[in-house]
Amino acid sequence: MMPTASTDCDLSHFWEAPHRPLFLAAFFCALATIAWWPLGVSHGLPAPQFEPVVLWHVHELVFGFVAAAMAGYLLTALPNWTGLPLLRGAPLKLLLLFWLGSRLTIALADHLPLWLLHIFNTGYFLWLAGVLCQQFLLARRFHKSWILVVVLAIGCAEALFLHTALEGSHSASLNLAHSAVIGITLLMTIIGSQAIPAFTNNWFMRCGRTELLIPAMPAARNLTMGLMVLAIFGLTLTQFDLAYGALICAALTLLWIMSGWRTTTILRNPLLAAQHLAFLWLPVGQIAISILWFFPEIYPLTTALHTLTIGAMSGLIMAIAGRAAAHQCNGDMQAGKGFMLGALMMWVTTCVRLAAPLAPHNSHTILTIAAVLWCLSWGVFIAGFLPAICGPVVRPVLSGKKHPAATHLPSPRPRQ
Repeated sequence: MMPTASTDCDLSHFWEAPHRPLFLAAFFCALATIAWWPLGVSHGLPAPQFEPVVLWHVHELVFGFVAAAMAGYLLTALPNWTGLPLLRGAPLKLLLLFWLGSRLTIALADHLPLWLLHIFNTGYFLWLAGVLCQQFLLARRFHKSWILVVVLAIGCAEALFLHTALEGSHSASLNLAHSAVIGITLLMTIIGSQAIPAFTNNWFMRCGRTELLIPAMPAARNLTMGLMVLAIFGLTLTQFDLAYGALICAALTLLWIMSGWRTTTILRNPLLAAQHLAFLWLPVGQIAISILWFFPEIYPLTTALHTLTIGAMSGLIMAIAGRAAAHQCNGDMQAGKGFMLGALMMWVTTCVRLAAPLAPHNSHTILTIAAVLWCLSWGVFIAGFLPAICGPVVRPVLSGKKHPAATHLPSPRPRQ
């Protein structure tokens, strides 16, 4: 069913698709986290009870915001992989209950026992993995088991983060968060390097521009994934030279793949432009943090990580999730004003945040501007996303009408 022209918002179908509660939870988490700290605390609000508060900030953005968006995407894509119905009702409500309990307990972490934190935080990842595992087993899609490995690995990183942070090993907890960020970028690379060319090719086919179709490059994709897995193992085993060397090679391979994506051609399509430009932050960020590992005097590595956390992760979450609100009555997809303004402001936010170390005397002002821009970008994006939570669920959730010839990517062609 396609959307109608009615402006009424019928929420009776809210729990019939996972993207509705989970994407909305992710967006509000992103907005509320920065609105609380640093903005709210600097204006007199009590700080989260998780000291030092920067660890709360890191935890909520990586294991709260991104984890909710990850679940929303995986559970939305699940029927395409299994042929089974969308997750709905009680199992979906329980997953969100774990997530909401995690937000509350983390905000009070200094006053709660560790076992209670694990019930909600670790329980969230275990329940998500359990739902995915059950669906894969029922559909006999065993080749998708790598998704379970990624979800459980992120869940393990979160559990270890909590343990080390609350035991006072702050540097160890930040290293775990760093590894989790690289793990999430691996997941985004796997998904984005396949989904973005598919969305782009479908648009080319609908426009009759078959000469622009993006060729598949499976060998290059597999090489990129292998190098990123090697980097994650290197980080886990504290073999940092190996890890960052592999990450540079992975980023260069990814740039080679992206060089055939016709990015300059699709910039007039805001839905595709947001995906291409957000994905570009992945190799840029990987190269940046890797170079800074070897030459730390150039620029703060912790700041450079925002190329991945703001530019790539937040940008891609907006670009992919926002498609759910772009459906038109004729089966096409069209970006709304909230989507376009939100995605543009997120790009600006990334650049402003990265500029802070370049003007140390004004860094506090720059950081405040970046935080305000972040909140504004999510505010306008959420306003534009609200139609996606109303009325009957539109299927497919993240795609428009598919051109019959755009199902598969063409084979690689020799570069001219």
